[in-house]
Amino acid sequence: MAKTTQASAPKQKNRRYRNAKVSEYRLRRVVECFARDMNVKDTATATRLSAHSVDAIFMRLRETMRDNGLVGFQFYPNIPQPIGPVVGPKHRGVPEKSKDLYAVEFIHRVLTAQQLGGFEKLSACDPKHIARATRLMKVKQGGILRYAVIEQLAPVPGESEPRTRSFSALEYDERSTILINERKLDPHTAFFRYLWDLLLRYPL
Repeated sequence: MAKTTQASAPKQKNRRYRNAKVSEYRLRRVVECFARDMNVKDTATATRLSAHSVDAIFMRLRETMRDNGLVGFQFYPNIPQPIGPVVGPKHRGVPEKSKDLYAVEFIHRVLTAQQLGGFEKLSACDPKHIARATRLMKVKQGGILRYAVIEQLAPVPGESEPRTRSFSALEYDERSTILINERKLDPHTAFFRYLWDLLLRYPL
């Protein structure tokens, strides 16, 4: 008797760009170029994609930041927005309908460079996370510790702000969250890491 095999569902090639023919590797290169503030033409050359495809990805990145980014934005047609002035000479000629998106991009570049850096959250109840935090807190760059590793204690009723203390692998609360921030991370790398993580949660 012939055996019947059940066809498996096709594997999604790109977790960050649904219904796209662009591979995740190629998308990563496009996002890296975007994070480095490269224009559409240069990005198309570097990634061997059409300028039309690159421009579409760039605009969808801006829309994703607007809808799911670090700051909530609400725009109203025909009403000047306070963030409009941050669109500089680089964006001259941009259609009026797109200027808000460029402003959203600019604000996210500033925020990721100044606040996020290489920010990462780990669960103290996971032994693998503890091992990672312990390893990173010993890494040095130029004689200076590369990572700041902080333990954020579990919230206590009545407290308005969470308590933090320096992380120690010898004494920590399993209910805590381990916060890791990479020092001296260049702004472009910080912006790329933020975008790449954002796309995993909110694919294009």
